Amino acid sequence: MKGAVIGLIGAYGSVGRQVAQLLAPRVALRLGGRDRQQAELLNRQLGARAEVRVLDLWDAQSLADFCVGCALVINCAGPSYRILDRVARAALAAGADYLDVGGDDPVHERLSGQLPAGRRVLLSAGMLPGLSGLFPRLLAQSFQRVDAMRCYAGGLGRLSATAAEDFLLSLGNGFGQAQCAFSQGQRVRSSASTPQHLERPWLPVSGVPAYAYLSSEQLRLFSDLQIGHGQGFNLFEGGQLAAALQRIQGLAPEARDAAQNVAALVQASALDVAGRQPYQLLAVEIDGVRDGREQHACAWLRAADGSRLTGSVAAFCALHWAQLPEGLHYAAQVLDAAACLQQLQRWLPETRVQLPDFTGVALAEAEEGVL
Repeated sequence: MKGAVIGLIGAYGSVGRQVAQLLAPRVALRLGGRDRQQAELLNRQLGARAEVRVLDLWDAQSLADFCVGCALVINCAGPSYRILDRVARAALAAGADYLDVGGDDPVHERLSGQLPAGRRVLLSAGMLPGLSGLFPRLLAQSFQRVDAMRCYAGGLGRLSATAAEDFLLSLGNGFGQAQCAFSQGQRVRSSASTPQHLERPWLPVSGVPAYAYLSSEQLRLFSDLQIGHGQGFNLFEGGQLAAALQRIQGLAPEARDAAQNVAALVQASALDVAGRQPYQLLAVEIDGVRDGREQHACAWLRAADGSRLTGSVAAFCALHWAQLPEGLHYAAQVLDAAACLQQLQRWLPETRVQLPDFTGVALAEAEEGVL
């Protein structure tokens, strides 16, 4: 999108900042947020390369004015489950394409069949959802048949208030369902009804509790790959966050995202990570047929910061925008998985990735290039 203006909403948040740092040297960038001082500070850190606009995304005129003149609007603001399609519709009305690090099924449902011809909207373009649905495809592509797939996501890190609120708003709102699995083309009750204490070489400690949870992204993944049996697990190391979440899930749906519950999740995550090294982990295990015989394979990715990983996925999407198909899509279903992973490792060299040799993805040998 050389020469075109890209508008970035939520620019000085933890995710938006990463997007801005990666895009500013490469594209014309417009930074948006309610606090001009923070936006100006970020712009100075970027070498004064960007344009700064004060933006209140809850004010329709302010949002419309920000989007006018942009070829692409990237939304890194939250909570995603409150914003829904608000920013997407403003971007489309202004003639811009739209990229959302969240979005998920509720936004997809609201926009389905309503895009003008020739336009692109990409949803769930972050770490989770996004990379969590893309990474398993790298391992699966070498199999002639996948009989079983197990996907793991989680780790250890402090939640922001916005992330905690979004997490609570996603409960029962189309993101997924606890204690469920995928079998023979449909969602079923999981046999793993209680937490499993995992012992895996890719875990930093032993006995990490894994809770069965089938996300809508995993449901699409398993369906796309025609997997016999699929299972998703959320990992909660430390125990405080998992305990707080279980308590909140027992409340009435309309009370779950109350301010005290958001604060409780933030506090619980802080207790879990106190004195520990934060990390975010994605892992996948496959049983299936490769080279004409039954095989088992595993791949994993561990990053220090989920926000930086999310921002990097979004930046990759923006820089490859012209190569993406027109229409409304989820990032995991249309991105080039190998190219995305290789670029993430260039931008985030501290991120550790383990893939079997047979995938053909040469991460360590990838050459630096200009996108």
